[in-house]
Formats: sequence, structure tokens, C-alpha cells
Amino acid sequence: MNKINIEIKAEKRVYDGYLKIEEGFVSEIENGEVTVEYSRFALNRPNAVAVLVYNSDEDTVVLVRQHRYPVHVQGGFDSHILEIPAGKIEGDEDPRDTAIREVKEEIGYDIKEDKVFLMSEFFPSPGYSSEIIHLYAATVRNEDKTSDGGGVEGEHENIEILNVSANEFFKMVTSGEIIDGKTIMGANAFWHLRNDNLVELGRKYLEILRLEEAKKIADSVINEEDADETTK
Repeated sequence: MNKINIEIKAEKRVYDGYLKIEEGFVSEIENGEVTVEYSRFALNRPNAVAVLVYNSDEDTVVLVRQHRYPVHVQGGFDSHILEIPAGKIEGDEDPRDTAIREVKEEIGYDIKEDKVFLMSEFFPSPGYSSEIIHLYAATVRNEDKTSDGGGVEGEHENIEILNVSANEFFKMVTSGEIIDGKTIMGANAFWHLRNDNLVELGRKYLEILRLEEAKKIADSVINEEDADETTK
């Protein structure tokens, strides 16, 4: 198969409001020849952070519920959705600092520096958006709750704070009650953090089953060979 190279010949901004939309003019080049030309659009918006906050005193995950207009536009879902705390990165702010700031603003916890770490970085919608989300996990205790949270005054976030048990959190994901992508990503990572020992036990159990099956096959072959020798 001949390799097809993609080249961006030109770019222009076609919308320059709060959200920016870029148009790229693309050429497909095969064996040095341009075979197809077309355009693609990208929503160019600030990168963001999301933080799965685990309260170790209560064995709970701290969630927020807020109205999301795009969910209303989609229709078919309750537009007041459950999410982990999240927010956009301001200018050249370090994503870790953004994570600590957003948790303070939204749910009122002061995260200690050694209690937050990066789990992953991902493109939530690479087909149309340039946005990267930096996904963090943070552990807090009751004593770290220093304010009511609820978001920044004037940003109309209307945040409701919920503390749900870790087990209930996983059930809310698997039942479809939680429909936010970054929160589902956080739940998957959190599950592995809590249960990697179970995953390893499962792998060992499957290996035992594989070895037992191999032994049965080997024993069967040996028994057939012994039977052949007996009849000679």
C-alpha cells in the first residue's frame, strides 16, 4: 500500500468569539502527487484540567452538578449533569496549579501539594476540537475543607456539591447516570488505583487456568501415545 501524506497548505480563522474556529486546507499527497484537496475545521479553545477528588476520611468522591447548555441543545438528557471538578487553564498557568485552583473554587478543598498527581492527558473530541484535558487525582481529608465552594461569583456556574461513596460512584458510571466523558475517564483510572491488586489476581487466575488446560492436553497426548504402544 502506498503511503498517503497529509499536508496543511493554509489555515485561517473563520470565527473569533469566545470560542475560536480554524479552517485548515488539506492536501493528500500520494507518490509525490496531490490526489485530493479539502478543508477541515477545528474548535480552538483553551486546554483544561479535571480532578477526581477522593475524600479518604469518608471514602467518598466529591462531584458537582451543574447545568450544561450544550446538553440541553442535544436533547434527551437531563441537562443538570454530574461531573468531577474541572476548568480551563488561564494563559500560561501550570495545569497542576489550575487543578488546585479549580478544586478550591468549585468544592472548597485546599489540596496539599503531595496529594495530587497527573493520571493522564487526552483529547476529548479530536475530530473537531484542539482541547487537551489534563486529568488529575487528588486525595483530601475533612480538615482540608476550608470554604463552601460553589464556583466563582459572576461566572454563573450554579454548582451543587455532592459526596458519593466510592462504590456508588462506580455504579453511577456503569448505570449511565453519569454521562460526562472526563468523569467516566476519571472513574476508570480511579477504579484501577483502588483495584490493581484484583486485576493482578485475575491475571494470575487466568494464567493458572491456561496452564491447567495445557496440562490436560499434554496428558491426553501422552495417554494416546501409551495406548498406541500397548497395541503394538
